[in-house]
Amino acid sequence: MKFDAIFYALEVADAGSFSQAARNLYLSQPNLSYAVRQLEQDLGVQLFHRISGGVILTEEGQELIERFRIIRREYDQIRELSELPRRNYGQQLRIGSLSSSRASRAFTRFAGSYAKEGCQFSFLNYASMDELIEEMNANKLDLAVMGVFSTHVKTMYGKLKAHDIEYHLIGRNPVCAVVGKSNPLYGRQEPVTMKDLYPFTAVQYGPTASDPSHSLLHETGLSLHIAGEICVNGSQVFFDLIRQTDVIGLVAARPEAFQKYHNDPETWIIPIIDCDLEGEFGWIKPRRTILPELALKYLKILLELY
Repeated sequence: MKFDAIFYALEVADAGSFSQAARNLYLSQPNLSYAVRQLEQDLGVQLFHRISGGVILTEEGQELIERFRIIRREYDQIRELSELPRRNYGQQLRIGSLSSSRASRAFTRFAGSYAKEGCQFSFLNYASMDELIEEMNANKLDLAVMGVFSTHVKTMYGKLKAHDIEYHLIGRNPVCAVVGKSNPLYGRQEPVTMKDLYPFTAVQYGPTASDPSHSLLHETGLSLHIAGEICVNGSQVFFDLIRQTDVIGLVAARPEAFQKYHNDPETWIIPIIDCDLEGEFGWIKPRRTILPELALKYLKILLELY
């Protein structure tokens, strides 16, 4: 089996016909047809139904073409790396995050101990699970930390399995309210009810515009009753607003764990007694890869915050 034949099959699938694919590849149609037929024989699978005016992927062909796309992405990345000038980057680690402020706190603590040693670290927040999975499949991340609500866990499992991505559960946390000193609920010792939160404006952060399933206000139903809503795309602004105004926020965290990663006397966390929603947190990596040693060290710091 040759790479060229795999790439030829991809072009036929995208072009919809052998004749158009041959023109795109600057090949003769007989040579292209022979190469694809030889690939089918090597695989023992028919990739295309040949029809008048074009081709249609067989059921087996649809699955293999998607795998071929992964091979081409990997091939292109290897070729790009081989063309880059050689450079000593030192230690490298690439981490992604979806709806987890703890992931960024852990990264700050982790990266600080390596800043003087020469390193190339990256930490990126993603707007949706689909975008995060795409980046991981493109081999742009060593691992990622993600949070998902209990109402969407099955959907998440299905997506990760379909893309051959490993999932490792960290824990499940209840939804709590967070307020600052300007809010009358600050310092309250007993849990609140959802109704206690109705009079306030609520702030939330995360990919809520592109993916409403990541909105705690939406998932809890609180968005239907609160006085107002402020959406931000970062946890820093989220907590600044809570400290400086009387808005409320929702977080999926146990109070004792919240104090570990957000030890701030200006904010107060309160359990919500009648909220059944939970946040599930875990980390993911491509099944075909082995975690670098640095990633294991990062995970050790992260797990201490849960």
